[in-house]
Amino acid sequence: MLAIMCYLLTASQGIEIKAPDNGAGRAIQKEDTWERLGKDLIYNFCNMYQPCVVERPGEAYPYLMWFFGWASADANPDEAGCDAIYHARSKDLLAWEVYAKDGGWDAEMKPARWKAVLSASERYYDLWHNGDPSVVWKEGRYYMAYSATSNIHRKKDDAHLDGMLLCVMGATSSDGIHWEKTAQPLLIEPKDVQDAADSNRICDFHRPSLMWDGHWKLWFDYWAPPNGVCMGYAENAGEFATPDGFTVAHDLRTPLILDWPNPAVVKTKGRYYSFADPSGYPTKAASTPEAKNWTTRAICEAVSDDGLHWHIVGYIPPDKDAAAIHVPQPLVQGDWLYVFYATQRGGEPVYDYRYDRIRAMRSKLGE
Repeated sequence: MLAIMCYLLTASQGIEIKAPDNGAGRAIQKEDTWERLGKDLIYNFCNMYQPCVVERPGEAYPYLMWFFGWASADANPDEAGCDAIYHARSKDLLAWEVYAKDGGWDAEMKPARWKAVLSASERYYDLWHNGDPSVVWKEGRYYMAYSATSNIHRKKDDAHLDGMLLCVMGATSSDGIHWEKTAQPLLIEPKDVQDAADSNRICDFHRPSLMWDGHWKLWFDYWAPPNGVCMGYAENAGEFATPDGFTVAHDLRTPLILDWPNPAVVKTKGRYYSFADPSGYPTKAASTPEAKNWTTRAICEAVSDDGLHWHIVGYIPPDKDAAAIHVPQPLVQGDWLYVFYATQRGGEPVYDYRYDRIRAMRSKLGE
């Protein structure tokens, strides 16, 4: 039903793309299409990424960011579970300060001071990983969709990575710091699918992108054999936290975009923009398969008139001083489309997959 349509599109950046897209041979955008801000926004951390930025005009700190990972040490020994979500604020998108353990804010980039605002619970599907935050400000309240997982090696399983069950959880807050989790996940596999041993099943809802657009819209990635990690879509016409309120709005056997991990979607001027970090970018010279696998992933852009049928604009060349850049998150500010992202450490002879800086780039929006 939602198969990608077959025709030519001239995207806003002037790049002609053929459809349908099979995840291979995607175009590369021109170097000058995106302006890099040229500044590390948040840094000195152990391994953090997925910087979701929300704008609240008129506030003393109009820019708010939620991001996740490991602050000062691998696996966050001071937090429940492993990955946790943190919070920062800014007056100008350039200088940021992070919420701290003493209730204040750290502007000196000292991660040992930082305090997570959301971490694992005792629910079996929320025990280990809390991450990939996507936040919407609506009518005096913050709404978050985030990724959650069970503990690693929950059971021997041919389909779930390390035996982890992946799902999309929700949370709400009045201040962006203190959060109340929803009573159940926004998206999770049915129990019979969770416990099945079929490695070819569709599973692992994860990495959400939440939007209010007259009703709740939710893009996410999921495991869709034989196509790998692809983008799907769900919606909710009722209250955000209503049990079973979010329902998948297409046949999951037909992904919206093939090979589209870490999807993030924004809408402006009647058009939807999605960014992800799929494989397929020309890899840098590397001595190990691990390094080659990571550097062949790059931020890629897609556009849509309805949020369902997508056309690939192309890869964005990574920063010249980074091994790779991943986990994009867009923000529209006036006539500019910003993308926030993380830079990977890289290195030889042992490749370091962890991320060390959060940065941003921007591109002028067309009419």
